[in-house]
Parts: sequence; structure tokens; C-alpha cells
Amino acid sequence: MIMQNDTFILSRQGWFPVALATTFFFLFTMMGLHLFQFIAGAFLVAFLIVFRNPERSAQAGDFSNILSSTDGVVLGIEDTFINNDKMKKVTVLNGLWNVSMLRAPFSGTVEGCRIRHGVSLGLENPVAETLNEKAVLSFRSQQGNTVYLEHTSAQNCFSIALGVEDGEKIKEGSRYGFFAKGRTILYLPSNVHLDIHPGNNVRAGESVIGRFVTA
Repeated sequence: MIMQNDTFILSRQGWFPVALATTFFFLFTMMGLHLFQFIAGAFLVAFLIVFRNPERSAQAGDFSNILSSTDGVVLGIEDTFINNDKMKKVTVLNGLWNVSMLRAPFSGTVEGCRIRHGVSLGLENPVAETLNEKAVLSFRSQQGNTVYLEHTSAQNCFSIALGVEDGEKIKEGSRYGFFAKGRTILYLPSNVHLDIHPGNNVRAGESVIGRFVTA
């Protein structure tokens, strides 16, 4: 897929806004409109930060590891039930200035992915869970373990983008989407030993969230 091969210094979602801001910056510079030049320059710098696409080195070789799919800070960890199965719920908040590329938690198969397009209210708004743009995915590891992820957008003008399809094979740490700002929730099986705590900062494709523990 295109997203997994997106290794340019900027994500593909950023090519147009960066090109547009660059054009206006040089146009206002030539016209001597310094205020507008400053505004266009500020937008250009902001876009370069939001759409940056750095390389990340996944900790390959340990099939039990679960890597973070997003940059951000761990807000909370709790137990919950999904389809009558007890799971561990890990909530991560990623800000606008974090790296926005989403990465696969392990090598395996995309069992499902969909996007619900919507608005981008603050997460504290009582209707945000119902109306905000959201992407939902499930990944199945090569050993048969399944994790579920929810990416809910919040207070930004950039849409969520996914570059994978149902049934697609994906490598640990490879890019599968773009998510500028919001909340990510990971639902992990009960046999996962967590290596993170609330308040920890995590990096997509590098930080180990936890490990599958076999009996």
C-alpha cells in the first residue's frame, strides 16, 4: 500500500499544504508584503512540523512485543470487556506537534479497518464520542493474538487517513495511517503484560507497550 511505502521526509498528506504555504511565502516575499510573508512562513513551519515523517527503528525479533501505534502520553490503563472477553484498555493522547504517522503494533494481518467521518470537537465535549471523526482497526499477530485500536480526532482540521485494507499483511512498525491530534485507545488481550504506566511518553514504532505472555 502507498502508506506503508511513504518514506519521504514529509507524509503524503502534507505535500499540498506545504507546497501551498511555500508558494505564498515566496509570493509575499517578492511583493514586499512582510506581514503576510510572516503569516505564510508561520504556516509553512507549522505544516513541516505536523507532517514530518521520520524513520523509526522497530525492535524486531521479539514476536511477543506490542509497539505503540502513535506518539503521545499514556493517559490511563484499565480493564474492560469487548464481546464478553476481558481486555486491557490503554488510552494515549497525541498532540498536534507529535509525529502524526501511525505504525503497526506487530507483524501480522489487518483484520478490519474503517473510518467514520465527522467533526472534530474537543474530547471533553459529551457528544465528541458520537460525532467526532474516528478510525477503528483490528490487527491479528502471526501467533493469533488480536488487538483493537480506536483513533478519535480532536480539535484539528486534518482528516484521519488509513493506507491499509482488510486482510492485508503488515510488518511491525510499518506505517498504516495519518492521525494529527486526538485520542488513541488500544484494547489488548488479558494475557498481555504491560510495560507502560500512566504519564509515560510513547513513540510510534519504537516504544514497547507490552508483551504477549504465553502460558
